[in-house]
Formats: sequence, C-alpha cells, structure tokens
Amino acid sequence: MTATSDCTKRIYGGFWIRTAAFVIDLIILTAIVLLVGGAIYIIPDLLGIKETGFIQVLLMLWPLILWLVVPWLYCVLWESSKVRATPGKLVFSLIVVDKEGKRLGFLHASGRYWIKAISFVIAHIIYIVVAFTAKKQGLHDLCTNTFVVNKKELQHMSSNCPSLQ
Repeated sequence: MTATSDCTKRIYGGFWIRTAAFVIDLIILTAIVLLVGGAIYIIPDLLGIKETGFIQVLLMLWPLILWLVVPWLYCVLWESSKVRATPGKLVFSLIVVDKEGKRLGFLHASGRYWIKAISFVIAHIIYIVVAFTAKKQGLHDLCTNTFVVNKKELQHMSSNCPSLQ
C-alpha cells in the first residue's frame, strides 16, 4: 500500500463515522426543536395572547417551520464557524472544509446543507455514495466541492499526502 492511499484513508471522514456524527447531531437537534417548540406553545398563554386564526395557523405550522429552520441554522452556523463542524462531527475530530482546506462561508455552508437536505428527502440511500468515493464525499460534498476531513490528519498532512483537490 502506498503512502498516498494510507493518507487518503486517514484524512477523509468515512461513511460510518459520519453516520455516527449525524446521529449525535440528530439527538441534539431533536432536543433543541422540542425545547423551542414547547416554549412557543407556552408563550401565548404566558403573555395572555388570544388564539386568533393567525395564531392557530402559526401553531399548526410551527413544527414544520422549526424542522426547516433549526437544522439549517445549526449546521450552517457551526460549519461556517471557527470550529468548522457540528458538535457530532467534533466528537470524531471531523471538520468540513473547502477544496483548499479552508472553512466555508455562510452561503457556501448553506448551499451544502440544502443540497444535503433535498437529496435526503428524495432518496435516503444517496448518502451511501460516501462509502464509495475516493475522497469520501457525499452528493452534497461533490456538488459544493467540500470535504469532511479528520482535523488532526489535516493539520499533520505531509507533502506525501495528496491535496484535497
């Protein structure tokens, strides 16, 4: 086995480790949505707001709004921050970077998120692509030219290792 293939195996976050990170993030997101959602149902009562037609419609749509907005902000704000990863990825020392190994901007991270979300809705199986691409990229990574890499390996990447491109 060559040094290049060893390095490639070590640097990119594979399917199972990314799946574990996703499960951790899903647990955190579920807790956030339940807490925020529960607070929204209590606030009108605390403020003495009557349940008009608008409030009733808002309360009916609120779970959908929360499940669209909260995961998007969670992923994008974490992945475009200095840490470059959601808490689930951080547990495994994974970060999301662009083709030059730099952190994503808010819009770049948003594009990556929405491609991931839409492909998940259309076909859950699309994530299996990560297991079969050389640089362990999902469809959303391929479309946005991003990589999920091991932070420690990226920092110690020697000249023998391939670039991210």
